[in-house]
Amino acid sequence: MGYIPLLRYRIPLAMTLAIFALSVTGPTQANEGDAPVWAMPVAAWPQVSNEVSQNINALLADPSIRKTLEDIKANESETFNRTIALTEIPAPPFKEEARAKEFMKMLNSAGLTDARIDKEGNVIALRKGLGAGPLVILDSHLDTVFPIETDVKVKERNGKYYAPGISDDTHGLSVLVSWAKILELNNIKTVGDLLFVGTVGEEGNGNLRGARALLKEYPNADAFIGFEPLTSGYIVPLNTGVYRYEVKYSGLGGHSFAAFGTVPSAIHPMGRAIANIANIKVPKNPRTTYNVGIVRGGRSVNTISPDAIMEIDMRSTDQKQLDILDKKIKGIINKSVEDENKFIGANPLTVTINKIGERAAGMTPNNSPLIQAALGSMRAMGQKEEMLIGGSTNAEVPISLNIPTIIISPGGTFEGFHALTEAMDPKDSYKGSQIALITALTAVGVQGVSKPVIIKKIK
Repeated sequence: MGYIPLLRYRIPLAMTLAIFALSVTGPTQANEGDAPVWAMPVAAWPQVSNEVSQNINALLADPSIRKTLEDIKANESETFNRTIALTEIPAPPFKEEARAKEFMKMLNSAGLTDARIDKEGNVIALRKGLGAGPLVILDSHLDTVFPIETDVKVKERNGKYYAPGISDDTHGLSVLVSWAKILELNNIKTVGDLLFVGTVGEEGNGNLRGARALLKEYPNADAFIGFEPLTSGYIVPLNTGVYRYEVKYSGLGGHSFAAFGTVPSAIHPMGRAIANIANIKVPKNPRTTYNVGIVRGGRSVNTISPDAIMEIDMRSTDQKQLDILDKKIKGIINKSVEDENKFIGANPLTVTINKIGERAAGMTPNNSPLIQAALGSMRAMGQKEEMLIGGSTNAEVPISLNIPTIIISPGGTFEGFHALTEAMDPKDSYKGSQIALITALTAVGVQGVSKPVIIKKIK
């Protein structure tokens, strides 16, 4: 993802109930506005049904829920201090264990005493409801894209806090702990169950292994709400399709002078393939992209290389376009080897194309009660809706199982995802957390206050 400027709240919380009936239900069209180029609308905003709006109204009118929202604001500093503590525990894919253990301890201390780490490395804690409602998963991923040796010490400059991984996705973990603590303190009884989760393997070659393991254990989950570093006002109901490959060129190799012209280089055809891949024209809408992210190989400057490896990432919000791009790139790779072998005429090269990641494109229908709950919560709490967009996240797994799924903001301003300059501004971050919590409570229902808008599956 990229940086989206923070959109400040227009309406104080105390005023929302008076105008709610006017603001929550009306449909609007998705608006590109000043959004970054990758943030393209994938659907129009839906009409918020009377049922959903009435449930949100009931939640915001309830004294215990209002106290819960006030506590989220009062705990903003504590929440961010926890974000700093988790950020400073390195957690690249396949090395999330230390952060997972600390996150589990935090959930235990917040009152979720059954928090555990599963066989895949996910942290899972079930907050049981009355047993008569849906199971709603609340997810933030544990891993970051940065190698274990990366300096993840948080540094403050002019109100912003810089550290690799602080926004993607560490702050979401801290917000989940805050929710668990504050729901317990206020004795909020939900109709359905809330499953608090910190997943492993969302980034890079982790290939969503945590989410896949989670949904194997909980295939009958009724809804999935994930956190990613979005600005409030954006909702992600669409999962961007992804193919990732490791491409390996292999040959005999030889001396750069003695074997010249008789032994093909593994590096030369890979270089030509990269150049030709870079010339591929892809559609802007549906947004489709490619990237050669890693290249390696060779023995020395005076050795005809016997090996060369590149890793390729392809993405599209449309599965058909992704498959078209996939075919083009594979064709370029195979032709690069054919041309090199034809040019040298001896000691032929081979190439292997190994898939190392796959995420299917898919979407929660824009009229889903879960999207309505998020949209209605934003409007009710004074946040202007901006756009329904796509993204490549853990959402692929539940969407593929037809589980209503959205990715939303945990609150805060974020920038520099996947860069060493990644940063967060925590000012007023409680506001996004409040919106997200009302969304979750609207989905799951609260005893004596509201009914779930998500239907419990028949087991």
